[in-house]
Amino acid sequence: MGAFWAMALLSWAGAWVLGASRPQPDLYPFMMKAWPGARYEALDATRFEVRRDGRVVGFAATGSDYGYGGPMTLAVGLTPEGRIHSLAVLEYRDTPDLFKRARGLLGSLLGKGEGDAFRVGDDVDAVSGATYSSRGLANAALAGARRIAERTPLASADPGRVQIGGAELALLGLVVLTALGRNRRVVPPRLRRLLRWLALLGGLASLGIVFNDPWVIAFPIRLMTGDWPAWTTHLFWYVLLGTVLVSFSRSGKSPYCPWMCPFGSAQDLVGLPLGAQRRRLRATRLFAWLKRVLLWVAVLLGLYYRTPGAGSYEIFGTLFRWNGTSWQFAVLFFVGLVALFVRRPFCHWLCPVDAMEQGLRPIRRALLRRRPATGRPIPLSVVADGPRRPGLVDIERARGRFTAAIGLLCVLLILGHLRERFDVQARGAPENLMGETFLTLEPK
Repeated sequence: MGAFWAMALLSWAGAWVLGASRPQPDLYPFMMKAWPGARYEALDATRFEVRRDGRVVGFAATGSDYGYGGPMTLAVGLTPEGRIHSLAVLEYRDTPDLFKRARGLLGSLLGKGEGDAFRVGDDVDAVSGATYSSRGLANAALAGARRIAERTPLASADPGRVQIGGAELALLGLVVLTALGRNRRVVPPRLRRLLRWLALLGGLASLGIVFNDPWVIAFPIRLMTGDWPAWTTHLFWYVLLGTVLVSFSRSGKSPYCPWMCPFGSAQDLVGLPLGAQRRRLRATRLFAWLKRVLLWVAVLLGLYYRTPGAGSYEIFGTLFRWNGTSWQFAVLFFVGLVALFVRRPFCHWLCPVDAMEQGLRPIRRALLRRRPATGRPIPLSVVADGPRRPGLVDIERARGRFTAAIGLLCVLLILGHLRERFDVQARGAPENLMGETFLTLEPK
């Protein structure tokens, strides 16, 4: 396994280098539309000063940020006083539904300065049901304005306040509940199981249904590209990533999957009536490797195309937001069907968190200086073991082969999903976005 992760890291480094050399969006068409007949003097590759009759009439730059599904790049034009004069979308990799409804949000950004507040829902309009993507568009405009301020006499950027809302408070509450209940020998087993179910149901209700912010690999891929957003605006994601990668028990396992994951909780609830918790899936080693390969491919393509959102193949949004590709809906159907009878099929077949977990456990155990067999967590569910009647053995063998075949089908469906998402990236950014989204304060 160590050789596989070494190969993965080397290939990811190569994809990062190649992705960094990809061409940047062209600002000239935007400036020609925003300030026709003016002169455009480059301050650097992506920042320009606009002059007409020898005087400065504006500035232009690109600004990028990430929504729920991928990166967005805006062309931002500023007046000499530092107010947003014009806006247009140059590249868009987020969900199509947001793009169709984003014009009102962009219009609410006109006239703002880089020192103003850009809080979505308070200071600028928000697209209903797309909080993170709306924030991404607003932050992209703010990033462009601030990049101009770095090279001009405009006012310096306001660092802003720490954004703590319901999602952050819910996550912190889950972390505290998990810390109190997981692997603490002083906690009675019944109370431990109760605390676990409280954490799972809390994660399902808050991270899944209300805020729709479960763990996705888009954020760590984004960090790997070198884009580290301010912790003041992305506190939730940094805490969540730290919980998954840094927090672990005496066995080296993260508490996120068994205690907090909203999709894991949904699978547990689906399987409760038929006792799915007592039955585990087979072909463990095969699917452990398939999960690693899927994770490797997704991160590799995400780094090369600089589109972290396209690499997210989880079906969490398909369940909680009811959107996704046809491939993801097919996977959701099979996972939901098998979850009626067997414990957590998605986690066993496809989950990238589990793949990362398996890679990190040896490191964590080495840090703890413990043997893998020591410090095992207290079991929270009972798996049927012991002698079985011959007829039951045949039934379980047939069930194992059948579910393994469905799991392999789901892996193929995820590969189809990744191919569809990255085919769009290979063809380039969608065309004519500027014509559809260009907005300016000046009358046409």
